[in-house]
Amino acid sequence: MGDTNLDPVDGDGRREGMAALLARVQDPRPKSEGAAMAPREGANAAQKGDPALDTADWPDADGPGNLRVDVVLPSPDLTVTGSGVLWPAPGQPLAETAATASPHRLVWVDLDLGPTGTATGASSPRPSP
Repeated sequence: MGDTNLDPVDGDGRREGMAALLARVQDPRPKSEGAAMAPREGANAAQKGDPALDTADWPDADGPGNLRVDVVLPSPDLTVTGSGVLWPAPGQPLAETAATASPHRLVWVDLDLGPTGTATGASSPRPSP
């Protein structure tokens, strides 16, 4: 998981690098209602990516606009049961809080770890004594 500051479709940078990474891992493609409803003006008007996937809200007039730059990429052996971005629609609870906290929005993923709480085939990161 992390803040890549590199959108796979829009903005500056080597988008093809992020697009190649996302094509090779489990990408749950988290979405939000707030990002989907963001105005399509300024920098956002020229963007080609799905606006619901955006995770950062930068200035539209003199900045890069909204971009997908924060990701959670679970191990392929884990089962994803849900995902999203905490970017509520205007007027919804937490909308103002999220907007003032940071240009980046919280990205989350729900995982099914199985009945024993461990993923099938997962190994412990701890070394043997």
